[in-house]
Amino acid sequence: MTATPEGPRRGRTAGAEPAASTIPPVTVPADAVGGDLAAAAPAATPDTGLVRRLLGGTGWQALAQMLPLVFNLALTPFIIHGLGVGIYGIFLLVVVIQQFVGSMDGGVGPSARRYFGMYAGRGDRAATTSLLVTLLVIVSGAATVLCGALFAAAPAVMAFFPGSAEDPDGSVFLLRVMIIIVGVAQVRGLFTQVLLTNNQFRLTALGDLLGFFAYAAMMIWTVNNGLGLFGVGLAFIAQQAMPTLVVLPAALRWLDRKAVRFAPKSLLGEFFRFAWKLQVSGVLTMVAAQGDAIFVGRFAAPQMTAFGTGASFAGTLRQIPMNAYAPMETSIVRALGASGPEGAAHEVARIQRLWVRFVAGWIAVGVPAAGFGVTAWLHLGTDLPGQVAAAVLLAHGVTLLMLVQRFWLNGLGRSGLTLSHDVLSTVVNLGLTLPLILTFGVLGTIAATLVAAVVAAVSLTWLAAHRTTHHLPTAWSEIPWLSVVGASALATALSWATARFLVGTVIPFGALSLLAIGAAAAPALLLYLGHTIGWRRVRGFAARFLSRGRRAEARS
Repeated sequence: MTATPEGPRRGRTAGAEPAASTIPPVTVPADAVGGDLAAAAPAATPDTGLVRRLLGGTGWQALAQMLPLVFNLALTPFIIHGLGVGIYGIFLLVVVIQQFVGSMDGGVGPSARRYFGMYAGRGDRAATTSLLVTLLVIVSGAATVLCGALFAAAPAVMAFFPGSAEDPDGSVFLLRVMIIIVGVAQVRGLFTQVLLTNNQFRLTALGDLLGFFAYAAMMIWTVNNGLGLFGVGLAFIAQQAMPTLVVLPAALRWLDRKAVRFAPKSLLGEFFRFAWKLQVSGVLTMVAAQGDAIFVGRFAAPQMTAFGTGASFAGTLRQIPMNAYAPMETSIVRALGASGPEGAAHEVARIQRLWVRFVAGWIAVGVPAAGFGVTAWLHLGTDLPGQVAAAVLLAHGVTLLMLVQRFWLNGLGRSGLTLSHDVLSTVVNLGLTLPLILTFGVLGTIAATLVAAVVAAVSLTWLAAHRTTHHLPTAWSEIPWLSVVGASALATALSWATARFLVGTVIPFGALSLLAIGAAAAPALLLYLGHTIGWRRVRGFAARFLSRGRRAEARS
């Protein structure tokens, strides 16, 4: 898919995208929520609206994902052929570099999400406001220094990659634009998290949608007028302007103007003792997820477009379940803030059960559909994009299964355990990538990613079970294995038959072929969900999603 930077919206390490009296702390176990976030509260009763609340937030997040996805099906081949395979490869490489830079926020983004969520669970706007003001000053200063240094170093950075020689001036311009966007996005992200932790998902989704359509219009204009990488840079500026105009005014409604002051030093000390671990963890996660592209850009530049489009498509399929990221994390941290670990454990276990069952089916069906579909969609004369998409999506799936465990451990203040997971993943990935890419090319890099994801997930499972006093059932125990195997086998057969007998004859190559293969595999996913989650719940989700889509269209 066309690579677009996620900015601070949902990523683990992105900049934080919601207090006059302070509630006094209570004493909790060592592995529970630390410091003054452990608010006294009675044990929570089971939340009968849990599924409705999660689906509501996820529906808006998914809407902002699905509409751009549909347009990108036609837009991506148009951009690849319009810019040229070489220029498009530079474009993908710069986006990856921007994502690395964006991860360098000191852990402020995910940490702010945790603290804002706890405060929102108490209804404490003053605490949110004072922490937000303090973080805005810190993030703005740090971003100015970091982005200024990288802005100056942009020519040297792009010269390191042989593929940038096709348009050195354009590549430097685009990288500098993306670096500036990082600073703006990290600041905006703090306001975004104020909205997300107050369950205001509709507004953030609206900003994302407006940003995408501004980007798409500018990219079409760029290709039609031959503006190359300069036009791409302008398209990204337009994309970032829209959510900024939507998010900032809306977030102010959830703040307390009388609490505009700096947060206490004791709170900041606690905050950054938590944040530095998430910063290291975030960088390691980024290296594990996007390091392959750096190796490809350096050692296999001619394959950058095939690799980048396949990996980006896998990332898009990963992002669809990840639209539940903010609703799930909000529910978990609010539950911890309101009830403590004992009261929240049951609700979080329910969230994990639903999450794991959906993700397992999504990946089981998505891997074969992506393998056949991406090859037919791009039709570049090689199966490599489809192979990359399938393997990278499988690696993403292993990581996604552990997401609720990560939220739980971070919410308990045990970010050191998730850091250990990320260190192991990165060490295994980097240790295997260089020898494998030199031996097997691009396929070697994705093999290293998959092995690292499995090793790290098994490690985190063990750590969560043996290093905490409040732990959840393992994600592996929640997977309906027989149903997963059956869904994968059926999806593979349906995808293969469509690609073999219909694509290229009845159905032309391109977006239609990708849609046809995806539609062919869809019954496997529906049967799986009906069997494992329940038909009533599936129908309820579909009804809510379609209802929100109709309301969004009516508003526009």
